[in-house]
Amino acid sequence: MLSSSAQATGVGLDLRSLGDRERSPGREDASALLRFADALVGRTTDLDDARDHLTDVLGAEAIAPAAAAAGNFEMMNRVVDATGIPAPRRMDQLAPQLGLRLVDGELLT
Repeated sequence: MLSSSAQATGVGLDLRSLGDRERSPGREDASALLRFADALVGRTTDLDDARDHLTDVLGAEAIAPAAAAAGNFEMMNRVVDATGIPAPRRMDQLAPQLGLRLVDGELLT
């Protein structure tokens, strides 16, 4: 979805930054969102700093939608992991763009 929406809107984004946090996504707003999502899901002590940085970059109105999106994706990942749903075959093509490997329907970092 992210790849398609980025292409459709002409937004430049290095998708490999999703699988490799050492790589810059190429956009300050995306970097701030990734930092916030990682802090939110990981429950790190960096959450306050990440939220403040996201507010500085995108404004206070971005916090609730960013938290909702991160929470939704975390929930979906837990359901998929818990039920053992294999990755769809189309991930074979997308996985390398994200810096991931797909082996027998299982994503490896």
